[in-house]
Amino acid sequence: MKYIEPVKSVVLFLLVMLSVVLTFMIWTYTPDYKFIEQTEGKEILIGPQKKMEDVIRPYKAIYHFDKEFTGTVSNGVMEDIMEAFKGWNVLDLMPVNNNLPANSVNEMIRTNNCMTVFFAGEIPYSAFNSIFQFADKELPETTFNRMIIDWSNYNNKDLQVFFISGNNEVLMRSRVSLENANQFVRNIIEPAKTYGTFKEVERDGFTSLYIANDKIESAKYTYFVEEKPELFKNVLFTNPNNVLRTDESATTEKYQDGMSRMVIDSKLKSLTYVYPAAESSVRIEPSKLLTDSFEFINEHGGFTDDYRYVSTSTSNNQLDYQLYLHGLPIYSEQAINRITTVWGDNRIFRYKRPYFSFEKDILSEKEMKELPSGSEIVEKIQKLKNIDLSDIDDIVVGYYLTLDQNTIVTLEPCWFVIRNGVSMKLTPEILGGVKNGLE
Repeated sequence: MKYIEPVKSVVLFLLVMLSVVLTFMIWTYTPDYKFIEQTEGKEILIGPQKKMEDVIRPYKAIYHFDKEFTGTVSNGVMEDIMEAFKGWNVLDLMPVNNNLPANSVNEMIRTNNCMTVFFAGEIPYSAFNSIFQFADKELPETTFNRMIIDWSNYNNKDLQVFFISGNNEVLMRSRVSLENANQFVRNIIEPAKTYGTFKEVERDGFTSLYIANDKIESAKYTYFVEEKPELFKNVLFTNPNNVLRTDESATTEKYQDGMSRMVIDSKLKSLTYVYPAAESSVRIEPSKLLTDSFEFINEHGGFTDDYRYVSTSTSNNQLDYQLYLHGLPIYSEQAINRITTVWGDNRIFRYKRPYFSFEKDILSEKEMKELPSGSEIVEKIQKLKNIDLSDIDDIVVGYYLTLDQNTIVTLEPCWFVIRNGVSMKLTPEILGGVKNGLE
């Protein structure tokens, strides 16, 4: 019995030391994450990720030399223009007019030694933050869809740039200081003297249209398309293994996981994803809307082909990207040709888009087609009763997409009228007998 107390003391001491050691081990424990890292799924990319300037690109440039317009819609020239913009120091951005009349815009474009760059959609100034170097830290929440660049004072390394909003009729003016002004004139302005001539189509009370004077030669293409609906399912749903599929009809399939749903339409080769809980009526500023939409699509490589930003509707937070090929827009009644996002409460609410992309290899040899000149098209339209030139946003050459077989598409160059953002193919029936590749 006389050893009981010493034994108790030893046991108590050991327990205290064990407690101290265990506490120290818990405090200093670092788990081995190697197994977790090895089992995490790889990021799924459906296509290549892009930069903002890849989806914001002009579709036309007009130059005024000595009372004559030249211009181009060449994809290569548009790329050169965007490349030339990089690093521009944009100084003294300030409002000039908040109610700019159409005839004032026309006069500015007619000014000698000026070029006008046309964008399909209204561009927030912040979208050019990765291209321009704005002196102003806080950019206005207004937008623009045309840039008029006056190069008449380039010898002083100075350009005057006007930003014009078609929707809001807002005119902003800035000065650009260029160390390489001579290079800009040599690379962008001088080549324009060799471009085809353009005709100004004046419209009372409206901005003018600018149409090519010469006949247009363009190629007809036939492509295989690659379809990737399964990849989109894996990207858009949080846990694809929990997704249930039901066949709605012979051409539609529905996927849902209790929180969101996706409908595949094999007839239009489109998918529509909706997350109902994110629906919101709160309007989002154009700059944030464009940034959020672009980042959402780009995170999963959703710009699978040449998609260009074309429109924003702030009333419902909708933003659209048009499918292009070789610098020309693609339109179709047989397949969807736009990516549409509707932003909700801090996340995507609705996402509609094509689920196909063009294979790199052309299926057959391209076939050249000659289209009538823009001047001929305007003359025909002026004789029609169902189309008024004052209602037209623009008259453009684009590709009309038709499905030859399930995975084969034909892209035929045609003239289109754009009204309120909606395209209409100008067929011989509409124009009363125009031929040369319009059917």
